[in-house]
Amino acid sequence: MIAILLVSHGTYATAMLDTARMILGPQEQAVAVGLTADESPDQLRAELVRAMESFQGTELLVLTDITSGTPFNTVVALSGQYPFRHLTGVNLPLLIETLICRQFVPMEELIKSLLEKAPDTFVDVDGKFGESRDGGEDWEEDGF
Repeated sequence: MIAILLVSHGTYATAMLDTARMILGPQEQAVAVGLTADESPDQLRAELVRAMESFQGTELLVLTDITSGTPFNTVVALSGQYPFRHLTGVNLPLLIETLICRQFVPMEELIKSLLEKAPDTFVDVDGKFGESRDGGEDWEEDGF
C-alpha cells in the first residue's frame, strides 16, 4: 500500500483526511500535516521529516495544497533527502480517489490516473522538475 502524506496551510490537510475517513473508514499509513500561523517553516520541516521517516521502506506520495506556498516549498526542499512522489493541488475528491486506489495500483499508475482525472487541478512536481531535484529555477522559468 502506498503511504500518503497530506501537507497544507492551516488545518486543511487534517480536515480533508478526517472527512475522507468519515466517508471511507479508517485509513492506515495516511498522515496530515499543516502549517499553522504560529509555526515557522523550520517547525513544519521538522514535522515533515518525522512523518517521512516514519514511512521509510514504504512508497510515499506527498500531496500538497498550493503550488509555491510554504508547505509546497518545504516538501520540494526535502525531495533530495527522502524518496517520495509529490503532487500539488489536492482536493477532497482527489484525496478520496487516492486513498481508494493506493491499495490496488502501483505508484506511477496511480499518479497517471490522478493526473488524467484532474489535469487542471493536480501538478506533477516531479515531472515538472524532471530528474533534477536540486533546484527551482526550472519551475520559475515555466511560469509557475
